[in-house]
Amino acid sequence: MPTLGENRLPIAPEGHAASGGPPAVMWDPSQADRVGWGALRRASSRIGPNGWAPADALAAAVSMLLAHSLSPMFSGDPLGAEALRAALIHACSFFLVAYTVGLYDWDVLARSRTTLVLRGLLSATLSVVLTLTVSYLAFYRPIGRWVMAGTIALSAPLVVLPHLVIRNLRLRRPRRVLFVGSGLLTDRLTSAVEQAPQPLYEVVGRWSPGSGTDLAALCRERGVDEIVLPSPSPDLEAALLPALRCLPLGCRVRSEADFHEDVFRAVPVAAVSPEWMLSRGWDASDHVAEALKRLSDAVMALTLLVLSSPLMLLAALAIRLRGDGPVLYVQTRVGRYGRAFRMLKFRTMRVDAEDGAALWAQPDDPRRTTVGRVLRRTRLDELPQLWNVLVGDMSFVGPRPERPEFVSELERAIPYYAWRHAVRPGLTGWAQITYGYGASIEDARRKLEYDLYYIRHYSVGTDLFIVLRTLAAALRGAR
Repeated sequence: MPTLGENRLPIAPEGHAASGGPPAVMWDPSQADRVGWGALRRASSRIGPNGWAPADALAAAVSMLLAHSLSPMFSGDPLGAEALRAALIHACSFFLVAYTVGLYDWDVLARSRTTLVLRGLLSATLSVVLTLTVSYLAFYRPIGRWVMAGTIALSAPLVVLPHLVIRNLRLRRPRRVLFVGSGLLTDRLTSAVEQAPQPLYEVVGRWSPGSGTDLAALCRERGVDEIVLPSPSPDLEAALLPALRCLPLGCRVRSEADFHEDVFRAVPVAAVSPEWMLSRGWDASDHVAEALKRLSDAVMALTLLVLSSPLMLLAALAIRLRGDGPVLYVQTRVGRYGRAFRMLKFRTMRVDAEDGAALWAQPDDPRRTTVGRVLRRTRLDELPQLWNVLVGDMSFVGPRPERPEFVSELERAIPYYAWRHAVRPGLTGWAQITYGYGASIEDARRKLEYDLYYIRHYSVGTDLFIVLRTLAAALRGAR
């Protein structure tokens, strides 16, 4: 994964960096507001990909009902119990499949139109297959070929076309952002802006207190949608009141850290204060939520241990037959509250891989064995960690546990690193599906930004999304 400055993000290059200077393209409100298009575009700019999930599920359900009604082979009631049950299953199936294939990725609107269409078609097709499977296995009721074909033919356009409309609106009228002041975080955001491939955001300039330019007049002139205030600095107090006067103009006012968190889905750990970190609460003591998560972890771990036992047996036999050493690799990791535990994995590296010294893992590590390459590529090497989940050392979703040798070094080098130990470590996590491998202190800092974002925004839906994306990555052979 590239560094922050190298990320391809859904933001447009800055129009003009000098405060008070003219924007690259002058804002013409009359042109944007013809026939209400300006208002529609501004409304569309606030709709994220995740906001379409309920509408897409409804479209999938309607498609299934219409397919039953139009099918020449279906003789039952199109609104009867059988059709309604199939529609409900299909709505849930579409929701799960769409998340898995990436239709609701936060940057999907910034990708090519072809990518969006292909993901919509794939979601429509796979969700029908999943619906057929569930209907047959759970209710012994097959779905006819005409109904399946009709559902795909109807749900694909009903889902894809609204996404394309919103995408085009966002690209034709990017969200216009004005930065206040300057600082390290502002410069990092601007650096990322300059490399953005699609203009979902557009930086129209900067404004500094004391520049002699009225902020409200500047916002009206340039059609500003958002004002981004600096992190705690001498500029903040002087800029706060002028920025608040822009609220009646329809401008959103927020901090650099909030803007970074929303756009990058990561916490800028090097540029925020402890007060900001606690601004949305940091409650790791919700006993009800903790009990529910722990119960679901234990049930799923036990179920998967039973179901995956044939695969684990084959993996163990392959390692043993190759003579690569002990089948299981036991390593000490740091868990919740900083407590050490022994994490299990199938052996994927040579016995002498480290020779007594802790080394960072690499994406294509030359120390891997022949069997280890296959196990790592398919993530089967982590199946023994289901035992760690079952006994409570780990969860399915959370920050990946690190080795004690690295933790002490990282806590000294990176602010807030110890905060990731407020929750159980996970088999997978937001940092794993977003950033990937880490092989340095800088990589650890980047991954911490995603880990802290997950902890600050934890929900059951977030966990489900991460698990589905992990399964999709495993099926693709990604690591």
